[in-house]
Order: sequence, then C-alpha cells, then structure tokens
Amino acid sequence: MTRSPVGPDGAALAPAGPGVLAYQKRLQDSQWWPAEQLLEHQLRELARLVAHAWRTVPFHGARLAAAGLEPGRLIDLERWQRLAPLTRRDIQQAGGDLESTAVPAEHGKILTTRSSGSTGTPVTVRGTIFDAVVGKALMLRHCLWHPYDFAAKFASIRRVHGGTYDYPHGLHLDRWGDSATFPFATGPSSILSIGASIAQQAEWLLREDPDYLMTFPSNVRFLAAHCRERGIVFPHLEHVTTFGEVLSAETREECRRAWDLFVIDVYSAQEVGIVALQCPTHEHYHVQAETMFVEVVDERGEPCRPGQTGRVLVTPLNNYAMPVLRYEIGDWAELGGPCPCGRGLTVLKRILGRERNALLVAPTGERYWPAFGTRKLPELAPIVQHQFVQKSLQRIEARLVTARPLTRREERALRAYILANLPYRFELDFTYFDELPRNDAGKFEDFVCEATG
Repeated sequence: MTRSPVGPDGAALAPAGPGVLAYQKRLQDSQWWPAEQLLEHQLRELARLVAHAWRTVPFHGARLAAAGLEPGRLIDLERWQRLAPLTRRDIQQAGGDLESTAVPAEHGKILTTRSSGSTGTPVTVRGTIFDAVVGKALMLRHCLWHPYDFAAKFASIRRVHGGTYDYPHGLHLDRWGDSATFPFATGPSSILSIGASIAQQAEWLLREDPDYLMTFPSNVRFLAAHCRERGIVFPHLEHVTTFGEVLSAETREECRRAWDLFVIDVYSAQEVGIVALQCPTHEHYHVQAETMFVEVVDERGEPCRPGQTGRVLVTPLNNYAMPVLRYEIGDWAELGGPCPCGRGLTVLKRILGRERNALLVAPTGERYWPAFGTRKLPELAPIVQHQFVQKSLQRIEARLVTARPLTRREERALRAYILANLPYRFELDFTYFDELPRNDAGKFEDFVCEATG
C-alpha cells in the first residue's frame, strides 16, 4: 500500500501500511486542526472519491451527474447536498453496480463485510485492506484517548463463530489483538461468544477477572442489571467499552449502579467501520473527520444546526472498492457545537437508534443475546427485510419481506438454519409482509420480545 492522502502541509493523512505509528502521530496532530482545516481536507478527499466513483462505479454515474458533481471539480457543499442519499435498499438492489471496476492496486486485497441487519435489512459491502488498516488505526486512537493500561487484561463478549469461543472457556490470547491494531506488546485477552447466556457471561467474567470489557450496549445493560440484582462485582474491572449499537443514557447509568464505573462508547457500523469516538473528557462523540464525512440532516434534507436532531449520512473517505456516498445509516443524532476539549472534530451530542430493547428469553428463564445468524439469511433465500418476534417462551415468529415467494426448500433451509443458531428448540413460524412496520417512536427493531419470564 503506497497511496497516502496528504494534508495542507503535505504530510500523509493515511497509513502507508499496517501498524505504522507515523500515521497515529498524524492523527494526534490533526485532531487539533480547526474545523475549517478539517473541512478542507474532507472536501479534497471527497473530490478524489467522486472522480473515482464517476469513472469506475456504474451505479454512481447518473446520480453524480444529476447533482452536478463532475470529475476534476472541487466539491461544492451545495451540489454535494443535491446528491440523493444512499439507502440500504439501494445497496441491496444495486448489487455489483456499486462495486468499482478498477480498484487502485495499492489499496490491496478486496474484503467483504456482511451486516447483521440490525435495521432488519442486511447488506453486503466491499472494502480493501487499506480501508481496514485505517479502521485499525482509529481503534488504537480510541485506546490512546482513554485510560487504558496496555499491560492489563482485556475481555470481550461479542459475535464470533467457532466452538473455541463458546462458554465455559472462550478463547485466550497472549495479546489484545493483531499487530496492525497494536504494533507493540500488550497484556493478555480473552473472548467469549455472545451466544452464552447472561448468567454464563457473569460467571465467565468472574473467572477471567479482566481490567476492561468490550461488548454490545444492550448486552452490557442486561449483564449489569443481572449483576446488580445478585451483588456480583468484578474486582479489577475499570471500565466498559461498547460498540455496534447506540449506547443509551440508561445503559450508562445501569453500569454505574452495578459496578460504579463508566462506559466508553465507539460509534460504528459494520458497513462503514468507526464513525465517531467518545470524547476523552465528555460523554459526547467526535466524528472521525479525517476518514469519514458525516452529515446530520433534517426531514427536508437540509443540514442540521447544533442542538437539532436529524438523520445521519456517512461517506467513508477511503473505500475505493465500493464507494458509499451519503449513506443513510439508519440512525438519528443530535449535532453538537464546538467541544470544550479543543478538538476541531465535529461533535455528535447524542446518537439515537439501533439499540436492542430486549433479549431472548429461554423456557428456563435465562436470557440470551438474540442471535439468529442473520448475515447468512440472504444466501439461503431472497430476503429483503426481516424481524423476529418472540411471542411466548416457546414460540418465535419470523416476519419476512421477500423479493419473491419462497419455495418450500428455501423455507426448510431457513427454518433449519435459524433454529440451529438458537439456544433452545423453539417453535418457529414464518409470516410474510410487503413492508415491516416501525414502532411508535418511528424506529425499526429487528428483534421484539413479547414473552414474559
């Protein structure tokens, strides 16, 4: 990998390769740039990305032309805002037309990411090694922003595949992660599959006795409540890091009540990577503006002002394999003003949406993360959108929107696959819809629990 975008002073603003700490030093500098300088960098990177998409991505040509965004021209925000937002349904329907026909060779191997469909509409996105390396650098930035002792023990409870991650042992490693993320020695780490019940997770953490825990917000909310009700504390746990969903104020408070510790959040999505990191001195977020162009727009598509809440649109600046321009990620956020910490990075005061409101309840009363193996569902049948509703302790309803009626063979394959991913042999019903409804707050929930237990 040789491509390295440059800042106004000519220094590289992207890593030359995995684990290159010179890029981390640049991030340490660029976080203090004034907002105007960051915007100048973003517009320059957008112009490069638009020119690439115009030439090599069939889906984007007519859309860019209609907005007046042509190669060789500086990006004008007024024209940029004419570009229609990209939806999850657009990505599903576009297929290969969203993929570049000429990915720069220096960006490395093409990687595939399949979202789990937290909005009920799973998508597949292509990226590159280069894009992934940038994401790893942002993860290290998160660790450098917050009080981590790299010699301590790190535990994570997340969605992983393979029996080596299962309860009761999980996987044990002699370092936190790969050398591309942590290009120096670290302490040990352990990983547990989120398929373990909440009670099993608590017991595993007592045995592992970590200094730090990373997991999903909704998972830690139920885990903290479980521990508070039973007086379970982890003697060395200093803080919890959450990712993958939106972190609510209620979840932060539950962790304070249970363990008297604070939560640090990473705002990310599988399709685009890290969008924003929690400020080192406040509970709001800083957009990772060097690598991501983020907009918050109102119902008319106009930019929100600080204090206003709107839809979040994201444009990753380094994905040349499958450029997603003004991607409507499915979240709402409140735009913030300048941060007292002095960083010029855009502030998101609050983020709303995508936190699960419930866990799966087994007939025994144990609670589990609702993992239905949704990433693979579109491979088994032409599923456009899905929602799972637990109707009772024994029965689950799979609500599906499909591109065409399913065959009996497809239904059998879906049933077998879904049931194989659940901790108990539930009864499973299929119902079909033209469109799945949102809740009273206007949000879509991919899992709803109506059972009591």
